[in-house]
This record gives sequence, C-alpha cells and structure tokens, in this order.
Amino acid sequence: MKIATCEFSPVIAVDRRSGKALHKQVYEAFRAAILASNLRAGQKVPSSRSLALELNISRIPVLTAYSQLLAEGYFEARSGSGTFVSSSLPEQWMSIQQKHTGAPVAGRSGRRLVSRQSVALPEFRGRPWQDKCGPFIVGQVAFDHFPVEVWSRLVSRHVRNARVNSFHYGDAMGSESLRSTVADYLRTARAVHCDASQIMIVGGSQQGLEICARVLLDPGDEVWIEDPGYSAGRSVFALAGCRLVPVSVDAEGLDVSAGIALSRNARVVFVTPSHQFPLGVTMSAPRRLQLLDWAQRSGAWIIEDDYDS
Repeated sequence: MKIATCEFSPVIAVDRRSGKALHKQVYEAFRAAILASNLRAGQKVPSSRSLALELNISRIPVLTAYSQLLAEGYFEARSGSGTFVSSSLPEQWMSIQQKHTGAPVAGRSGRRLVSRQSVALPEFRGRPWQDKCGPFIVGQVAFDHFPVEVWSRLVSRHVRNARVNSFHYGDAMGSESLRSTVADYLRTARAVHCDASQIMIVGGSQQGLEICARVLLDPGDEVWIEDPGYSAGRSVFALAGCRLVPVSVDAEGLDVSAGIALSRNARVVFVTPSHQFPLGVTMSAPRRLQLLDWAQRSGAWIIEDDYDS
C-alpha cells in the first residue's frame, strides 16, 4: 500500500493488491475526505503529476479520478492556479451526499413512493421449468443450430466498412433497409400486404407491447388476454390502467365467443395464435376468421405475439 503525504496528510492511499481500480481508490479517498470535512471547501489539492509521483503510480488513474471529481462537483479547476475542493459545498448538499455514501447523519431518510399502479401488480414468480437453460425455454436461441461463424464474419465485415452515419442516431422506426427486408419476408412468407413504412423495429416483445399500450389504449379500456397466457404481457396492460378480461383457451386457441360474451366492446385483444403461450396450441382457421370478424365489427385492435416463428 502506498500513502500520499501531502499538506493535508494522510488522506490518499492506494493498494495495488486490491481488486479495485486505482482511479476508483483515488476518487473514493478524496470523496471520503471531503464528506468527513478532512478537506475544507476551497482547499487546494495536489497536482495530478505530484500526486502520481507520491503514490508511485501512473498519472492516468489520477487524471481519471480528478476528472470524475470535477464532473460531480467535488473539485473545481481555477485557471492558472490549480485544482481545489469546491467552494460551493453547502451543508445541505453535504448531508445528502453523506446519506448516499453511508456516513452517519442525523434524522431519518424520506420514504420514496412508487405509483399505485405498480403496487397493484402481482408479484412475479418464475416457473420451475424456466430456471435453467435447456429444452422448452421460450426465447432461447437454438445455439447448436445458430450459424455463429457466418454471423461473426458478417459482423466483422460490416464493422470494418461502417460509415460515419452508422454512429449517429438512426431512424426511430429502425433501420430502413432492415424494415424493407422484413416487409419482403412478410409479403412472401406470410402473405401480409405491407411496406417498410408500416414496420417498426423494437428491442423485444415487451417494448413492442409498451408502445402499443401507449398508442392504442386509455386508462379503463378493456383488453382481452388469454387465460392462461403471457404474464409479462398482462403487466404491460395493467400498468396502462386497463381492465383485463381473461378469456379461456381450448384446443382451438382463444375462445372468441367467450370473449364476446365477457366484453363485446373490448378495445384490444392480445393473442399468441401461432403457438399459444404456454399451452402451445395453434389457433384454428375458423377461430382466426371469427376473431378478425369481431375486431372488424367492433373496431378493436388485435395485438399478435408471433414469438415462435
């Protein structure tokens, strides 16, 4: 361990045997000294070069620590004079910082409240058969069939030939070329009449459901959900303030007649027709036509999670 003996000695110590990075050790030592009032507001601190020499370490970790301390307001730089402990550290600010760093302070911390909607959500409990990777795990890539070598070569090629605009914010709808490719696939493989402007690329089904809930639903709207069904999808609609209408699933998929009897004027139906989750049944053609007919007549939206395609 090396300790710096400066005018306010000793406050800085680094241990090369520690698993913690050197810049983190320097940063935390200065911050602790400031919060404990061992360093006074406006007090000058050593230059990065002299401190690095005293600690017998590279100057880079010291510069990194100083940069973070400056960014967080603990230090201030004065042109031509050096680096100083910030002169604008009021007692209230110090008290808040001490609470965050675990230093003992008088009084009780205020309780932070979350929304009533989030409290109303049921506790999430994982299913025993999903605890480990293996067969029947929804969303897991078939690693033994994934073309890793081809994928790696394609990634390397495109990274080497990346253009400047590749590093800017892209289209909010997603890559136009990717959307065009998806549209081509849907037209040929699924007979879906669409173009790239009607497709949005998202990070996963949860993000897609969140966007749908924000755009299509208002608090109080009724939503058909499969019973049993995808619990994380239920949470999205519950957080949107919707009234969930569980609709039973049988050997033909979602029971549309049961849904109409329960809530004829539902705003949205959320289904997994290609491979129902978690039962695995496929919605029959008559049921699909019945669902489309009901949605057309009532002006409802159908949100389909085709997760198994």
